[in-house]
Amino acid sequence: MPEVIAGQGSPSRAASVPRGAEIPHVLLRVLKIVREISLTLVAVLGLLCILALILGFVFRASFVVFRTGSMEPQYPVGALSLTVQVQAEDLVPGDVVSVKREGSSVLITHRVVSATRPESAGGKASLILKGDANSSQDPLPYEVATAQKVLVTVPVVGSWLMTVRGPGFIAGATLALAALVLWAYWPKRQTRQGT
Repeated sequence: MPEVIAGQGSPSRAASVPRGAEIPHVLLRVLKIVREISLTLVAVLGLLCILALILGFVFRASFVVFRTGSMEPQYPVGALSLTVQVQAEDLVPGDVVSVKREGSSVLITHRVVSATRPESAGGKASLILKGDANSSQDPLPYEVATAQKVLVTVPVVGSWLMTVRGPGFIAGATLALAALVLWAYWPKRQTRQGT
């Protein structure tokens, strides 16, 4: 009489599943993991956007992208800086600030060379600025009451942000996000039990 090997009488799970059915099952599992990771990344990006809005509202924070090389090498082209609004009278030489001239929409981000305090409370301070890579100071002083002081700078990120602000990327991202949400909430097909 042949020897009975333990478990030989019961069919194994591998034997009960046809070979061709294993691949779609693995593929579905991989797609589910990809979907969950994608949804998590979208949620994290959404949270970061909300935090940026709160920072902007509470601390009057904003972001500045360096588009020229006037502040290189410390602030290269494409760097992104977090700035907060401060009173111009509180600035000291060495601070890096973003300011606009009166009547101009161009934002200048340079280093403070000297700051003359306002004559009266709430008045405008006079700032002399210079780009680190420039050979001379900016031609005229900036008369401002407040300025955006640079706190933290991250290289390269600004270039990426400028790219994603384009209409082509926004349209593509909107379609991709819509497809992801549709995929996440698409009704699941119920498998029959016992077949």
